[in-house]
Amino acid sequence: MKRQTVTLCVIARDEEATIGMAIKSVLALVHEIVVVDTGSRDNTRIIAEGYGARVVDVAWSDDFAAARNAALAEAHGDWILFLDADEILQPIRPVEFQRLLNDPGAAAYRLRMISAQPGDADQVEGRVRLFRHLPDVQYRYPIFERVTPMLNDWCARSGQGIFDCELAVMHDGCDADRRARARERNLRILRKAISAHQDEPYFHYRLACESLSRLDDEVLPVAGLEAAIGHLHTAWQKVLWLDAEYRRTLPWLADLCARTAGGLLALDRVDQAWTVVGSARVVFPDHPLVLLQSVAVSCRLLEEAGEQWVGATACALVSGIRDDLAQIREGRTNTYGAAMDTRVRDLYPLRYLGELALLEGRVSDAVGLFEQALNLDPSYSFGWLGMAECSRFAGDRKRALKLYLRTVTENPGNHRAWLRGCDLMHEMDFHDNAVSWWREVEERFPEHPAVRSARTQGAPVPQPA
Repeated sequence: MKRQTVTLCVIARDEEATIGMAIKSVLALVHEIVVVDTGSRDNTRIIAEGYGARVVDVAWSDDFAAARNAALAEAHGDWILFLDADEILQPIRPVEFQRLLNDPGAAAYRLRMISAQPGDADQVEGRVRLFRHLPDVQYRYPIFERVTPMLNDWCARSGQGIFDCELAVMHDGCDADRRARARERNLRILRKAISAHQDEPYFHYRLACESLSRLDDEVLPVAGLEAAIGHLHTAWQKVLWLDAEYRRTLPWLADLCARTAGGLLALDRVDQAWTVVGSARVVFPDHPLVLLQSVAVSCRLLEEAGEQWVGATACALVSGIRDDLAQIREGRTNTYGAAMDTRVRDLYPLRYLGELALLEGRVSDAVGLFEQALNLDPSYSFGWLGMAECSRFAGDRKRALKLYLRTVTENPGNHRAWLRGCDLMHEMDFHDNAVSWWREVEERFPEHPAVRSARTQGAPVPQPA
């Protein structure tokens, strides 16, 4: 087995607290270390050089791709490994690492990204951080930069591929102040990018992602949702001008569709969400995110149909839900090069199967499905919400109320539990508690249609129908 050389590339600024650990985590694997310093005023350079790094000063220009490409220009290894200064590579034996690099069919690998920050949306997401050092492959986009577009072009020419692997990168996380500063920086760069690249849909998509809040697979109706949906819609309209085959090479496009539909559902625009998932399925007929969001919209349509759900249209929806969930659970899907959280396959379908069973009046089956979900993840708030709904359906209102409380305790972002609990408190004549819960809804979810309606009508708290 020929020994492949590897260059570790890092871009850093004022990272004295973490850069040493980042470099140390890969010293046994790499042959060269290049650190691009974009203006440190602390001991970042001294620490990096102490580990044998070659430090190159590059003026910061609000362009992450330019900084990463500056590191690539200094690299001499056969392969490139990129780490951020606050990340570490989890241990791997050098011989196993070399075995990956010697696969002739591999142009790059997606590494599992694991955040130390609780609730981080990037957990268990794969990203290309290890790839062959190729002269015509560079990063694109000034923010949320990606090397995959050029790697995809290389793979199309060479016959090589981008593969998943078990290598994992642990992100250290940062304090609230640093996250807030990073968000402000990201928003600034994104707005500049939108002005400079008016035909590029990616920046509108990423700007929307900065504003959206999500709980598992569901978008939450928090402040800024309307604006975020506007950016998602703009991104989708720009995408429609792209070649149909080229669209399938964009690993973020299915997520754009899913977020758009999810945001519309959060605002109770179910018909619009149905139109979005219909268009998305033309482009991605077997993408798990699109299938899952199609299921979510179909379940909402069934909920709104009430007693009429036994009609022919509803029967078709039920059949479609079952088929889509079976396809996801059996792995008969295509992520089109994007990494996928295993919860999409293993956990989230149990929620929707449980909701469907409850809609059909099969309470015992629904309880079993929600229990399966909670066995997989005891903190899964939609599992607890499902159990609450089952108890309420069975007439056990006291237990249902306790389960609504358990749901919002597990995750205060579950707006459905707040609203359903508030409604049940009214039914049980616990009006003071209902007012307290409603205040939480108003504060946490100001763009929820129920909140807007109450404000328009001047009602202090909505009454159950």
